[in-house]
Amino acid sequence: MISLIVCSKHQDIDEKLKNNIKETIGVEYELVVIDNSNNSYSIFEAYNEGIKRAKFDYLCFMHEDIWYHSPEWGEKVINHLSDKETGLIGLAGSFYLNEIPGPWFKSKPYVKNLVQKHQHKNSVNYTLDKNYQVLCLDGFWICSRKDVFEKITFDTLTFDGFHCYDLDICLQAFNAGYKSYVISDILVEHYSTGSLNLQWIDSSIKLYKKWESIMPATVSPQIKKRKFAETKAFRDLLYAMYRNDYKGDKKAILKRAHKILGFNIYTAYFLFFIKVLTKKKK
Repeated sequence: MISLIVCSKHQDIDEKLKNNIKETIGVEYELVVIDNSNNSYSIFEAYNEGIKRAKFDYLCFMHEDIWYHSPEWGEKVINHLSDKETGLIGLAGSFYLNEIPGPWFKSKPYVKNLVQKHQHKNSVNYTLDKNYQVLCLDGFWICSRKDVFEKITFDTLTFDGFHCYDLDICLQAFNAGYKSYVISDILVEHYSTGSLNLQWIDSSIKLYKKWESIMPATVSPQIKKRKFAETKAFRDLLYAMYRNDYKGDKKAILKRAHKILGFNIYTAYFLFFIKVLTKKKK
């Protein structure tokens, strides 16, 4: 029924997670573990390889640092994906993406339905009472069907590494006419958060260059382009570049930002310097 595709840092996933899947999924399944212990694959390559190996029509791309809390969740996945207009489902995502490169959760409003573990902090339980159509999904857990991947693919020509695979595949699905949803009836715990490192900066710039013609993008006509949100997004991008000593093509980034922000770019710089003064550089 469902092929679970994992790009693993090890030769295989943890036995505890295997048992958790077996006890909760409630349908026939297979584990397609791509051994990336030698860092032989980008996540784009690993997931494409996983699709090739998968024998079932339903696909679940999952990280290995998760835990399933919902019983019979496999049946729920199949039920959600039985609608042929639905291309992707997940557990966190945004209705909107800014025109300035940034993580999806900075493009508010967003919705979440998960238990999120934060380092040195208590877990936060996000719950929803209904499903929401969104533009993009967080990649820690995304499900789809094999026939969807006759029209979209994890883009190994544009990207490498482990960032932006989720945003890009969601934008491909959106561009192909599919709908993506954050669903409310499956609860998964996620034990890590993302890192806005150098690889994230490079991948984000590639993503926005690829999809420049549709940005800002949204599935909700009520959400309009917001200058201050774009200003804060550029502030955050500047801060990520500062923290990581980014040496890439800053001129191109500044040119794009000036085109989008106009005189608001000076507000972004002011906010950036305030952030630098109030936070320690790692």
